[in-house]
Amino acid sequence: MSWQAGRTRRFGAVLGTALLVAGCGGAASSVDEVVVGLLFPTTGPMAALGTDQSNAARMVLEWANDRGGVGGAKIRIVEGDSESDPATGAAVAQRMVDDDGVQVIIGSYASSIAQAVAPVAERNRVMLWELGAAAPNIASDGNRYVLRTVSTATTYAAADIDFLEQYLAPTMGRPLADVRVAIAHEDGPFGTSVAEAIDDLARKKNVTIVANESYPESSTDLTPVVQRLKEASPDVVLAAPLVASTPLFWQAARAQDLRLTALIGSAGFSSSAFLDKFGARGIEGVYDVEPPAVAEMNTLQFASDAREVADDLRSAFRQRYGRDCLVHCGDGLGGTFVLVKDVLPRTVRSGQVTGDSIREAANATNIADGGTPQGFGVKFDAKGDNERAESYIMQWQGGVLKVVFPADRAVAEPVFPMPGWERG
Repeated sequence: MSWQAGRTRRFGAVLGTALLVAGCGGAASSVDEVVVGLLFPTTGPMAALGTDQSNAARMVLEWANDRGGVGGAKIRIVEGDSESDPATGAAVAQRMVDDDGVQVIIGSYASSIAQAVAPVAERNRVMLWELGAAAPNIASDGNRYVLRTVSTATTYAAADIDFLEQYLAPTMGRPLADVRVAIAHEDGPFGTSVAEAIDDLARKKNVTIVANESYPESSTDLTPVVQRLKEASPDVVLAAPLVASTPLFWQAARAQDLRLTALIGSAGFSSSAFLDKFGARGIEGVYDVEPPAVAEMNTLQFASDAREVADDLRSAFRQRYGRDCLVHCGDGLGGTFVLVKDVLPRTVRSGQVTGDSIREAANATNIADGGTPQGFGVKFDAKGDNERAESYIMQWQGGVLKVVFPADRAVAEPVFPMPGWERG
């Protein structure tokens, strides 16, 4: 599908110029096509956020094609559905390689799926360009053919603790050590890695952890988990669920009258589905920690081309899909933008598109903070992680997920304290 109308014209000019410049220099490339796979959970319990990430990634690939492709090569898009299941994701990835000849797979939304797809990428020497998975070991388990553009569980924890130390504790009028903090998380790779990172950093910062509750994501009732949290009397809960358990947790918290100064969630807490289920009043004041919801973040300190692209991308996403570009859409936009603007043009210019040539091209990536639609820069470390990736604190205010911390990315002040259940 071609996107030519409205504000996307300005995006086309900016991106087209960037792609043209990236493709210049040296002899003309013999590469005329790059086969890119999109592998996300677009059905099953993870579909709400996986679909957003997939749609955003596809939109950027289509726009790149509208502007001449990458380094003069057109992108052929192959789409696959992991069905929210790691084994299915691995099987679909292998089929993409065997049947479609994909040279890079963009995925995967979930840590569990990325962990299953990464060995497929390694066996076939095809690059997994990871936009969403947060578990740290995905890039560090000796995987040469994994590059991750977004932040990991470690940065989630850092943002949580920074917000506690720099905003919540002072606003409560207490030393950090006197703020009672509880952790609640699903027991898969995502939730466990986030909880471990929080617990590790909390101990180093002398944060008081009064409870650490885990549960299977397949749970149908989280009342016992919430009851144990309530018994621990926390001021703040740091939650790491997936999509399916988020409404269960919130329903149980309301039913058990769990009173908190703040709840900082992630994953499902940033979903449009969370807003749709409980309404704006029902989630007012809830925080989320992740890469930024690009629909509501401060872009004034971005480089001018990145600011224009960010503004146009989020506007185009809303026009096309009828909802704001929140966290996982932003992951899809930002990560795919880096691929088509910076890495693939350099890869095409080398004369071959392989996992090794993509890795070599990515090693030269050096985008400063403010140079991407998500705000943070990009420089890949030896493991393949983006050492400049960041997580921010957002808050639901009036039905809009707004960046509230750090200050240079914020579009609003935090609402403090979080409203009680009388909100309606």
